Amino acid sequence: MYSLKPSFSLVALAVSVPWCVHAQAWINPKDQGTVSLLYQYGFDRYHVLSQGEVVDRGHTSLQATMLDVDYSLTDRLAVRVALPFIEGKYTGTQPHLLVRGQPDTIVELDDGRYHGGLQDFRFDVRYNVSQKYLMVTPFFQAIVPSHDYPTLGHGAAGTDQREYRVGVNFGRQLDPWLRKAYVQGRYAFGMVQETAHVAPKRSYVEFQLGYILSRRLSVQGSTVWTHSYNGIDFINGLFPNNLTEEQYLNHDRISRINLLDVGASSTYAITRKTNLFAGWGRSISGTNTHLRAIVLTVGVTTNFSARSREEKASALPSSESKKALVCTCAQSK
Repeated sequence: MYSLKPSFSLVALAVSVPWCVHAQAWINPKDQGTVSLLYQYGFDRYHVLSQGEVVDRGHTSLQATMLDVDYSLTDRLAVRVALPFIEGKYTGTQPHLLVRGQPDTIVELDDGRYHGGLQDFRFDVRYNVSQKYLMVTPFFQAIVPSHDYPTLGHGAAGTDQREYRVGVNFGRQLDPWLRKAYVQGRYAFGMVQETAHVAPKRSYVEFQLGYILSRRLSVQGSTVWTHSYNGIDFINGLFPNNLTEEQYLNHDRISRINLLDVGASSTYAITRKTNLFAGWGRSISGTNTHLRAIVLTVGVTTNFSARSREEKASALPSSESKKALVCTCAQSK
């Protein structure tokens, strides 16, 4: 029988909000983990306003690399940490060059060149509470800026805000109906640092379906929905002139974002420990944000163990258990 326990699930390279929360119902055995490295390219073609109106106010290209480490302290408790390096570039006729035309407030990010650097640390603690019929794994997650960085501009690397999320992962093999298939999902509730008298609160919902085509190759499809409960709206015909100075300077940090993304990915096991993966994604709909026209992701992940050589020989997972779940969501603001 195929073991479908994914030993690796990559965090998304999102610019703080919305962040693809990527489901992780399964946990590695004690003292085992994964190290992953990826590259991602994203292209945002359109803005969307408060009623879903699509407008062309210029295009944003985003490139990122991510180092991700996931490690199991016990058979039920796992921790992970990740840090992305992100660059953004804006091309178009409506850059943020001056703050409302004031000559002493030059914004340097939207000059047609790439700008960026290290973005936000991402910490994740997961504890599995059920493995019988349905894998159930609650979690706590923290997103903490690695340093202060500019946030005004289409090409900004992020929003420079702390965010804390709590929620639950779930997963199940689909045997006896489809013994090579599995589903995973996650719900997260996020609380974002207050800025300009707004502390955004959001729900993140993710669902994935995976299928193992062979002992080396697997495919996955996913959808991710982000819903904000508060924040400012980008009202057609009024935005941004209806905002106060403080709101305008922080409009990407406090917007009432709603976004639906879909994606697909494949994973190829080149050895018992190492996988290559590639993914594609795009946005379907949204409000008060950017739409992701395309997201391309490639990377590699490898398993490691802190156990002795004898313990490793008996505990190494099979090739079927190392299928990577790749987040295909791009960066967004």
